[in-house]
Amino acid sequence: MSVQSAQDGPSEPRSLLKTTITQTIRDWIIQGRRKPGEQLSDKEIALELNASRTPVREALLQLQSEGLVEVRPQRGTYVFNPDAEEIAEICVARGLFEADALRLGMQSDPDKLIVALGRIVAQAAIAVEKSDLETVEALDTSFHETLLRLSGNRYLLESYSRLALKMRALRHRLPSSRARMAEAISQHRRIVDLIAVGAVDEAVQSIADHVRNVQQVLVANIEKPANDDAD
Repeated sequence: MSVQSAQDGPSEPRSLLKTTITQTIRDWIIQGRRKPGEQLSDKEIALELNASRTPVREALLQLQSEGLVEVRPQRGTYVFNPDAEEIAEICVARGLFEADALRLGMQSDPDKLIVALGRIVAQAAIAVEKSDLETVEALDTSFHETLLRLSGNRYLLESYSRLALKMRALRHRLPSSRARMAEAISQHRRIVDLIAVGAVDEAVQSIADHVRNVQQVLVANIEKPANDDAD
């Protein structure tokens, strides 16, 4: 894979090149192609993308500002690798965002919310039957992000977006099993059913329970960086 280097010609401005490289590395992290705690070498990435090191370094700084990359002085740059405490903080924040989004969505357009979430649950159930676990994972993410999108509050959605990137990356710590995904769909279906009958408080509690379950699995699957020195 390669991106056009700024040295190859004027057709791709430096800012666009940086954006392209940033998105590429971001995708690697979100898709699990770069694991939590893995060291990121600007030289190696530049060679892989056929780019100069300067836009790669700029991209890594951007990803650091997003929380996906950690820069450790005198040691290097690494994919973020949260411990149990940070995972708990991420999940608590996620639960609060999603609870508020659900309440706002019910006030704004409950029918639209029910239809959109119900469609995602139905698609995910079909994907599980086909053992298409990659699609199920994507739909799981879509369920939660749709909940935020239909809150009708753009500031809530913008604030959630940074958290959503971390959650997407952390999903690769979850066991890729049909049973786990079927259980997640069952929990999503219950949330939709509660929303459909106007049981908002119960739906919010179900979201909290669902997020807590995810937190427990993530903590149980914490990875220690294979190439990092012991602190």
